[in-house]
This record gives sequence, structure tokens and C-alpha cells, in this order.
Amino acid sequence: MKFLLFVDKIYSKIQTFFLLLVIPITALSIYLYMKLPSMIPTKFGFDFKPTSWGYKSSIFIFPIVLLILPLFTSKKIVSSQEKLLTRRVSAEVIIIVVLVILILSMIGVYSYYFKMI
Repeated sequence: MKFLLFVDKIYSKIQTFFLLLVIPITALSIYLYMKLPSMIPTKFGFDFKPTSWGYKSSIFIFPIVLLILPLFTSKKIVSSQEKLLTRRVSAEVIIIVVLVILILSMIGVYSYYFKMI
């Protein structure tokens, strides 16, 4: 029960942290956009080798998703949908896990892009 209360208490701080990450990630995306060739890898396999290529403007998908996801999954919205504490915290934990997976995949993709420069 203490874990549930802890997660519920810090959820909005975690959301704020991810929203603040949008600023440096957008700046990084702009920098990469100026340096990368016109076609870049857009899909990667499990071995992290490119499986599909696309326009370099697709690099802005990460900052957009990182901005939209926390806004649409705010504590107020989650609380209005789920009244039970256990269900609300379960939704919050799932959202946090999705955001962490997004950040980790973004780190991998951006490191690949920096190797291309």
C-alpha cells in the first residue's frame, strides 16, 4: 500500500520531468536535422540494424510524442478515469514504463544518428 501511495504522490513530478525533457530533445533534434543526410533510418530491427529508411524530418516524432503523451496522461485525466487507487496507480505505472521505454529507444536512435554525422 505504501508503494501505491508513493507512486501516486510522485506521478505528477515524473510527468513534469518528462515534459521538461522536451526542450533539450527538441534542440538536439534540430541540431541533428541540420547535420544528417536527407534519408535516415526510421525503423530498426532487434539487432538494432536499420530495416527502413525515411526523410530526416521524421526525427521530430520523438519530441512530439514526448510532449503529447504526458499532456494526455496527466494526473487529472487519469484520476477522472479511474477512481480506485489501485487502478489509478496501475495506469500511472504503465504510463511511466511507456515513457521510460520511449526515452531509452530515443537514446539508442539518436546515438545511431550521431554516428552517421
